Amino acid sequence: MRIYQSVIEMVKEVERDLFEMGIRYQTETVQDQSVYGDPNFQTIELFGYGYTLTDYSDLENIISYLKLNEAWLREEDLERLFGSSIGGPENLNPGLAWEKNIEFWENFLRDKKFSYSYAERWQEQLGYIINELKLRPNTRQAVMTMYDRHQDMMNWGGRDRVPCSLTYQFMIRNQKLHLIYNQRSCDFMKFFGSDVYLTINLLKHVARALELTPGHFIHFLGSLHAFAKDLEERNIF
Repeated sequence: MRIYQSVIEMVKEVERDLFEMGIRYQTETVQDQSVYGDPNFQTIELFGYGYTLTDYSDLENIISYLKLNEAWLREEDLERLFGSSIGGPENLNPGLAWEKNIEFWENFLRDKKFSYSYAERWQEQLGYIINELKLRPNTRQAVMTMYDRHQDMMNWGGRDRVPCSLTYQFMIRNQKLHLIYNQRSCDFMKFFGSDVYLTINLLKHVARALELTPGHFIHFLGSLHAFAKDLEERNIF
């Protein structure tokens, strides 16, 4: 596993790995939409990929480097960690962050809600995670899940959206709080940067609650991929 001491260095190397070593195939579904046979969704992919970040002091630079939607990112960060903007009304699903990127997210609303939201699932578990780590600092069981087998398995095959994030495992070792982040799937061009940013901020948030120093950010991805429609300038397909 590659070990990095800079977020931007990590992003550059992950991008290089994906485009130099990724395999190519045709995706059948994306989110809750069928794209079978659509050349726009020819895919380049690294599977079973991982890395470790030991220093992420340059995390904020990922916003400008990857041209992330900062307005959405800031609001989403607050909703996930606190259930709402500071001082705002709690609204876990759909929340308000999606309105900062309405052209993308409105496509996934069903009866004015999403099939799931990170804020909704995080807020159900964060308090338990923090309390468990306070009570049992050596635990290996402090795992927060995004994937709900009862709900999400029924949405396979494009019936509805299924979380790309699976688990967040928190471990206190050597007086630092470390986070192991598992994803089944990640669209490099659209979500990799925001997933990294928001999850490292989760690590920092829990570390503050425990009065600990944030430690390693360890990231495993079942599928890290990009689609042809987002790679027109790269002449990959």
